[in-house]
Amino acid sequence: MNPHESPAPGGQVPEPGPEHAPTRKDDPIEVAASVYEDWDLKPPGPTPAPAPTDAVVGPVVTPGRVTPEDFLPRPIGQGPAAVRGPWADPVSPLGGPVEPAAAAPPAAPPSAPQAGTAAPTGSAPTGADPVVRPPSFRTPGPLAHVGRKAPAYPAEPTDIPTVRGGDLYGVLLPDTVVDGGRFGRVTVRAASVRGDSHRYAAECRQDAALVVRAGGLLLVAVADGVGSQPHSHHGSNGIVRLLAKQVLPRADTLLDLLRTGAAADFTALASRLVAAAAEELAQEAERFGHPPKTWSTTLRALLVPADPEVPTRGFLAVGDGGLLRLREGGWENLDADGDGGDGDGTLISTRTDCLPEAYELVRTALITDTRPGDVLVLCTDGLALPLVKEPELREFLGGRWGREVPGLAEFLWQAQVRVRSYDDDRSVVCLWEAPA
Repeated sequence: MNPHESPAPGGQVPEPGPEHAPTRKDDPIEVAASVYEDWDLKPPGPTPAPAPTDAVVGPVVTPGRVTPEDFLPRPIGQGPAAVRGPWADPVSPLGGPVEPAAAAPPAAPPSAPQAGTAAPTGSAPTGADPVVRPPSFRTPGPLAHVGRKAPAYPAEPTDIPTVRGGDLYGVLLPDTVVDGGRFGRVTVRAASVRGDSHRYAAECRQDAALVVRAGGLLLVAVADGVGSQPHSHHGSNGIVRLLAKQVLPRADTLLDLLRTGAAADFTALASRLVAAAAEELAQEAERFGHPPKTWSTTLRALLVPADPEVPTRGFLAVGDGGLLRLREGGWENLDADGDGGDGDGTLISTRTDCLPEAYELVRTALITDTRPGDVLVLCTDGLALPLVKEPELREFLGGRWGREVPGLAEFLWQAQVRVRSYDDDRSVVCLWEAPA
């Protein structure tokens, strides 16, 4: 949650000045800057000679050519087409060009084969071996945005948080966290990113995300520290850790409840686990000398079995945020108690219950109709709110997450796509069900 989300003209966080505003495409200085000289991603030096026509080489899959204009911030849907003509330069797995091989000494003129020997039928490959890469790979530039106007805040982190009130923990939290992997037939991507307003004010990230395996069960969770409380970053990171501590020794029991579809028993056990985690969170706050309320945080979690024969997913939540499903290009609400919406259907919950105090207000649900190819999106309100109110963001993320599973770096870039006036921290975990 972000206390600076919609600051008034005389609010606490001033609107960034022109020196902080993102560069526009029509800025001639930016286009002419020498920094773009190396952005064509060409290997330095002369182009190596092509391999002989009879050389044995592997397949080369190359991306589209990138131009300096592609790196300028612009609204989604404008600018050059997404698909461009191929180039001929081999590339490395890290996204840069392959360094050209050292120039070979001039070859001696071929001599006639001696009598009684057979002429060679081919020659060995020369130079660096070509590298195969996914055809959908695109080198990301600065963060994109949707909407007609770019956000006023800078697109990248600016000031680094400083210790405030002796709180060393806050400055140790990284600006950005990204995680992921595979679990059974599910592919996971997770990210937690400090919001634009917190970056501008040199404040730490108050969101948290967690991905942890407990035997045959996967726990993913996000938490949103309440921005009006001074130590909410302790609460958000603490509650996901303490929830994992409660789930791990009871993973087999939870897995059995999901396998049998015992909704009432799942609700009872999940409520006890959240209450126990909240009690420990309050105790930790007191050990720090803080009132437990100053650690206020929301919580959302999914429990996912590894067994492909158990398609049921368990959901629990306290407070606001989003649980959405992307199926065949359309967004669906899966929040058990969603009460916020855009007129055409509720997508998220806007409740403000917070832990550790509201431990009795746990909401649970069993998702039993999972299909191959579905994408579950669990997120804090930093992403859920713009998803509800900005159709362009739903179209942008739906068009990418509904098509293929992105790599970690690509997922992080996509999860940070910006929308003006939505500058809170974002935490999101996506689960891709394997296609049939």
